[in-house]
Amino acid sequence: MVKHYADLVYLSYAEALRAAELLEFVLKEFVNNPTAETFAAAREEWIASRRPYLQTEAFRFYAGPIDDKDGPEPMINGWPMDEYHIDYIDGAPMGGLINTPEDYPDITKELIASLNEKAGETAITSGYHAIEFLLWGQDWNDDGPGDRPVTDYTSAPNADRRGAYLLACADLLTDHLSELVAEWAPDRSDNYRAEFVATDPAKPVRAILYGLHALSGKELAGERLLVAWDTQDQEDEHSCFSDTTHQDAYYDAIGIQNVYRGSYRSEEGEAISGTGVRALVRTFFPDEVESFDGKMVEIIQRLKAIPQPFDQAIIGDDDAPGRKAILAAVESLEDFAAMISRLDHAVLAFSQN
Repeated sequence: MVKHYADLVYLSYAEALRAAELLEFVLKEFVNNPTAETFAAAREEWIASRRPYLQTEAFRFYAGPIDDKDGPEPMINGWPMDEYHIDYIDGAPMGGLINTPEDYPDITKELIASLNEKAGETAITSGYHAIEFLLWGQDWNDDGPGDRPVTDYTSAPNADRRGAYLLACADLLTDHLSELVAEWAPDRSDNYRAEFVATDPAKPVRAILYGLHALSGKELAGERLLVAWDTQDQEDEHSCFSDTTHQDAYYDAIGIQNVYRGSYRSEEGEAISGTGVRALVRTFFPDEVESFDGKMVEIIQRLKAIPQPFDQAIIGDDDAPGRKAILAAVESLEDFAAMISRLDHAVLAFSQN
């Protein structure tokens, strides 16, 4: 199971990197020729690039390469973000790094990385959501995403700096994903993967389970769904500029399912299948395999049932269809997290004996 998990992680990050490289290519085409058509293509590619990355979030939370003390996760997928640190916002037409050339004459990826979270956790300057903001702008629409004009990259003040920032962010993103691919590469003896598969199996197995538990429970059910459900604030949704929060939740769950089943299929069609967490369920709770399987299916179905856009589904009283759908998904995710916790306790007891 541990060795197959490492293969699955490597392939997943490799696919996320491939998608990010394609995004960087499309963004370069846009910045070099900013038209309505190239702008639309850049937005579409951002949405597409998110699908493989979101599936890798099941590999988080156990101090692996993505989020150990030096991990790049805050610079890849940091949120929520105070967009004022990057560019103009409503009420501050000259805000952000882009509009202060006197303070930051040269926009580079090194500068962006050095400023990320420097002024606090919401001072996000890099990653997917920084790129998202630069493509869509703030979202003030009830029935759709933000509508940043293409003139921001042609005739608006600091248009060239805005393009430079966009490309520096994309370059930094591929750098970080390349590092993660290298840490999980199977042909090295000096990376994280080599240590992961060589240690006492109980330790990596429990790390795998903790990743699923933390993502399904605290992160996805809690931070990404329930917080927005509770506040009814559009600013609390995960991808608030592009209105793609529904995709975030769905593909996070697909990532959980990949690890549970031990299977993965890339956007390019490359697939692997092997021993997943489901094998642990068969071993420790043989009478509950159907229950675990059913809960996994239920999560996917309930997330798909959340109306779009998400920032409208959170609004209303508790009997509103969107709010009921979100709460149902939260309950399924929390149920699954509790089931994974029970499985972890069984693994721990077995390893101690």
